Amino acid sequence: MPVVIQSPLPMSVRRLSPVPVVIVTGVENAGKTTLSEDLAAALQWDLLPEAARTDRQVIEGDADHKHLQHMLGQFNLRLSELSTTAQNGVICDTGGLVLDIWSKHVFGRGLIGAASAMDKAQLHLLCHTLPVWEPDPLRSMPKHTDRVRLESEYRNRLTRSEAPFCELAPLDPSARLQQAIDCIRKHCPL
Repeated sequence: MPVVIQSPLPMSVRRLSPVPVVIVTGVENAGKTTLSEDLAAALQWDLLPEAARTDRQVIEGDADHKHLQHMLGQFNLRLSELSTTAQNGVICDTGGLVLDIWSKHVFGRGLIGAASAMDKAQLHLLCHTLPVWEPDPLRSMPKHTDRVRLESEYRNRLTRSEAPFCELAPLDPSARLQQAIDCIRKHCPL
């Protein structure tokens, strides 16, 4: 599958932090965490891990719209801090788009400030969902067709927001890593 690249604005216009910021995004079971960790190691960039993996309310199933709004605020704060201290760049394992779509689907309304959180990145990497389901306590969509349908919402949101993004095919981890590095090299100063 070819890499789809959307880049409506020059990087100089979109550069909002002292170092490049790349957000790995997409539906559950897309390999975002594996790719984020591999990218951070390969590029020697700082990693902002996915907060939901360690958030008590999320793990216990007690997260509500208000809590997701709080998580978005925490993401923005952590990213602002990290982008000023990072030496080379920042890889974010998910971000405002994931939280916003999650909130819309589960609670019927989006999050205030999700679009501005997306604007902090010079590039989004939209990971296509993996065809083979890997069970996880935080995942709720075992059907591949459901995940692909939701994936189109991510693509539409990225396109409407005019955010630069690359779509990454569900390749083996090393091939996907190389695909991601190629996209980053094209869109972000290294």
